[in-house]
Amino acid sequence: MGASSTPLDVQCFLVPKTGSSSDECEDAIDVLSPPDASSLFAAVSDGASESLLAGAWARQLAHGAVMSMAAADEEPGGREDDLSRAFVEDLLARTVDQWDGYISDYQAERAARGRPIAWYEQPGLDKGAFATLVAVHMRAAPAVPETSGAARCWVWRAFALGDSCLFHLRDDRLVTSFPITDSHDFGITPQLLGSRNRDAGLIADRVSTATGELYAGDELLLATDALAAWLLSHPEIDSGGAGKQLGNLADLDRELFAEWVQSERDKSRMRNDDVALIRMRVKTEG
Repeated sequence: MGASSTPLDVQCFLVPKTGSSSDECEDAIDVLSPPDASSLFAAVSDGASESLLAGAWARQLAHGAVMSMAAADEEPGGREDDLSRAFVEDLLARTVDQWDGYISDYQAERAARGRPIAWYEQPGLDKGAFATLVAVHMRAAPAVPETSGAARCWVWRAFALGDSCLFHLRDDRLVTSFPITDSHDFGITPQLLGSRNRDAGLIADRVSTATGELYAGDELLLATDALAAWLLSHPEIDSGGAGKQLGNLADLDRELFAEWVQSERDKSRMRNDDVALIRMRVKTEG
């Protein structure tokens, strides 16, 4: 997708596992851009395949995250701990508190299709679904006097739980990797947010936060773990090679991006997992 009317270019990609359809993809993305074009909210979520309805839960988390950040933006200020707690509480109200209603609708829909919930599915529904999350709020910084010589920038604040990652690139070189900085830190048991977890204090303690500034030409990438691990496994990410390659691919189209992902899987350079990517680039003048 694009946002040509704003000072930001935004592109979104979802690639399911090899052998899976797009409807079976358990990664999710969501982007919200208010009409005044002075801010942007984006999130990606990776549903844990071992849990039932992981894709649906990831979609609810990604959407809930952008809406919670937008709500928090209406009341700026406060300590970082307070901001994290407010974000988590609002997110749980939009997602966990609504999950039982979603399950009721899901059960009714299954029954209407003549496929009621089987006995062996019920424990999975009772346990709930799980997913990782990384979300970012980008805000245009106040304009500075032209005589100062300083470029207008954007500021960003990110929240993360698990191994979905944010990357800040400048001139294709890595400025920030959050919350994971080393490819060896991707494991099989990342932190997850469950659809039955209502302990806001516990979740707020586990959520990581980061902030930064963006200038013309800078990029932010939000990626789920398979693509994030690919980026961090390339030492040339620090010198611009991997970032430039990914940017060039994203500038093409979804089909060619999906073909590249499949090629990396075929060469055993990327794990066969769903891939989600949101690329946000600050436009340059002219």
